[in-house]
Amino acid sequence: MTEQKLKSRFLMSCASLSIAALLSAMPVLSKTPNQSRVGTKTTGGKKVSEQNLIAAGNSFVDLLVAGNFTSATTRLDPQVKAALPAPKLQLAWQALSAQYGPFKKRLNSFAEPLQGHTIVFVPCQFGGTTVDIKVVFSGSSMVSGFFIEPHREATKSAPYVKAGSFAEEKVVIGSGRWQLPGLLTIPKGEGPFPAAVLVHGSGPHDQDETIGPNKPFRDLAEGLASNGIAVLRYEKRTKAHGKHMTADDLKKFTIMDETVDDAIEAGRFLSTRPKIDKNRIIVIGHSLGGFAIPRIAAGDKQLRGFVLLAANNGPSEDAIARQTKYISELDGPQNVRPELLKQIQEVRAQGEKIKKLTEADLNSGTIILGAAPAYWLDLRAHDPLVEIKNVNRPMLFMQGGRDYQVTADGDFARWKDAIKSSGKESLCQFKLYPDLNHLMIAGKGKCVPSEYTTKSGNVDEAVVQDIASWIKGLN
Repeated sequence: MTEQKLKSRFLMSCASLSIAALLSAMPVLSKTPNQSRVGTKTTGGKKVSEQNLIAAGNSFVDLLVAGNFTSATTRLDPQVKAALPAPKLQLAWQALSAQYGPFKKRLNSFAEPLQGHTIVFVPCQFGGTTVDIKVVFSGSSMVSGFFIEPHREATKSAPYVKAGSFAEEKVVIGSGRWQLPGLLTIPKGEGPFPAAVLVHGSGPHDQDETIGPNKPFRDLAEGLASNGIAVLRYEKRTKAHGKHMTADDLKKFTIMDETVDDAIEAGRFLSTRPKIDKNRIIVIGHSLGGFAIPRIAAGDKQLRGFVLLAANNGPSEDAIARQTKYISELDGPQNVRPELLKQIQEVRAQGEKIKKLTEADLNSGTIILGAAPAYWLDLRAHDPLVEIKNVNRPMLFMQGGRDYQVTADGDFARWKDAIKSSGKESLCQFKLYPDLNHLMIAGKGKCVPSEYTTKSGNVDEAVVQDIASWIKGLN
């Protein structure tokens, strides 16, 4: 397997606990941006006009709609074609239709420049949803990447945010090869202020943990800062450095590299800031970030407490299989489409391979669900339900009742049982919010994946206020 294939599959697998993130990330660009002039592209000495690129983008999408995937691959540049042959292109298109419903029509396309690329936006209606198929051109009329995004702009700051009550400062977390760009949101005033580090869920997230039009980390940062609490958020390592990781990096990659080390570094960075109360630095881990809390706590004994926000705690391969089954049965177990049944079977088969991995597989080059054996073996070696019992600091567990990725009757209940059996109930609080989804955003009815990618909302105010009160109550 080539380094590029390994990298692409790994980055996509990181989003597996967030199906919305997985869809919004497929597939990646094959080239780094060049500096050619926007509006025209040069290929073989000939200029390609923006209108011709729009026509090329429309034609590429039309081939997908017609099911002519072999012809569609002839429009891909060699690097993308190697990573995305016709069968995989067909699966990607079928997944899109399965997610949103049957294709209805293509709407008016337009083009925008982006760092030397030309991005052609091709809005398409699937069922009752419109998404943007973004077709990327980099120096020629060959497609150098495409991906899916919701046809909606990002939400504005939440109503509970007090504009003017805080300032933001760009910062850098860590040193050397894995430096991360970050943003420190700090209340106005002398301080010292309690502070929180935000730790991402699965996927190569930006500092806002953007999923579709939603930015839950921005909501938390601005909402907590409005309540007198400083917040540090940063780009996840797989987002900031994913395209620079070598095959050797990815073969050895574990959750320590993905999440734990950078969270610890961020906490230590906060302790150096003059307006921060060094005795009240806490970590808020969302989803996978919450899963990692026991290891973050073990790595930094100075952290004052932890918030586990929609945190999973079971084997990741089981969670992926459960989520796939949930999505496939949204129209009823009796109406599961054949292609989705096949996907369920494939995911389950991959999960069984993960369970059978041993240390002998570490150098095998095997890739399962996009990650190397080192990643899965490391997860297996650290049971968060066991290791949480070693955390002797305050913890706040928060869970949405409509969350199908991390569930109230599964993960949340298991956290409660683990804490009860450890005799540390006095250190912990548990809060369940019946109307909230995995992003802690309110909704009604059964949660569906498109809720994350097409509906804009903000982290519920009750969540922000409950976290703020809990932090302020820490001695």
